[in-house]
Amino acid sequence: MKRRTIMKAGFVAAAMAFGLSTTAALAETVTLRMSTWLPPKHHHPAVTLPAWIAAVDKASNGTLKIKIDPAPIAKPPGQYDVVRDGAADMSYHVVAYTPGPFEILRGAELPFLSPSAEVGSQAAYDWYDRNVGFDKEFKDVKIITMFVHGPGAIHSKKPIKTLEDLAGVKLRVGGGGVRMAEALGATPVALPAPKAYEAIQKGVAEGAMFPFESIAGFRLGELVNHHLEIPGGLYTTPFAVIMNPAKYNSLSDAHKKVLADVGGINGAKILGKGWDDADAVGRQAAIDQKGVFHKLEGAELEKWKAKITFMDGDWIKKADAAGLNGKALLTDLKATIAKYSK
Repeated sequence: MKRRTIMKAGFVAAAMAFGLSTTAALAETVTLRMSTWLPPKHHHPAVTLPAWIAAVDKASNGTLKIKIDPAPIAKPPGQYDVVRDGAADMSYHVVAYTPGPFEILRGAELPFLSPSAEVGSQAAYDWYDRNVGFDKEFKDVKIITMFVHGPGAIHSKKPIKTLEDLAGVKLRVGGGGVRMAEALGATPVALPAPKAYEAIQKGVAEGAMFPFESIAGFRLGELVNHHLEIPGGLYTTPFAVIMNPAKYNSLSDAHKKVLADVGGINGAKILGKGWDDADAVGRQAAIDQKGVFHKLEGAELEKWKAKITFMDGDWIKKADAAGLNGKALLTDLKATIAKYSK
């Protein structure tokens, strides 16, 4: 049996084991349309998201269906608009791809915070729900759940073990990684995730900031052979699973309860675990491709931390400007991550 098939079978079984109650036995069958933007063979649309959808199906006794679009109807930054405007019922939106509106949630991106996607996803939802509330930044959509990917690492053509090694290296980064890459001495190449392979293949970039799942999910193992692991991740990326409010309001109370039960922290756990499983697949792919692994630690790790500690301060200022206590929020985020790490 192929590795992806084994992963999918085991992951679906795990998602079903959450003990979620069946609440929609008598409800009329409804099908929701989920917009997508990742490549169809990427683990998220191929394995992880279907496992969460299967949990929704089970909890509704088969009366609430979610169908993933066969092809993208908008680029990654446009997913929020697609759902807000009703072109799709649901999507998963990377908040860093639209800088400005979601700066508080982007606290979950800060460096060295998240030991795994399962921990970080649950902590991000819990922390944001308790301290901020979804109406503050997501006024135009309904939040169903959220998740983060695994710890961000650096994957490159040449070995990177020190700041000196990183100097001038052209790195593909996401929306939140430009200032970080600059501060660390690299040359940022800001691109959506699906563009990374082409950028490295053509020499536009010499490596990328990504979790390990990218080695298999975006086939980066074909192009890069050195992998720098960073405790807690150099970054992580929050995704919001969003729904069109009018469509949500049209659902029965039973179906709303299904989304509440299988969404929220339960959904964050399911989706986060899927990303951790995909990281394990990507790491094994790197091993199979004779990848060379390095780890950032000790005095060198402290040098990197000193270079980008300003990011914490900048985020605290943004939270303060939004009428919140940024320092207290960041302290609570770290405590919440520690709680889910136990």
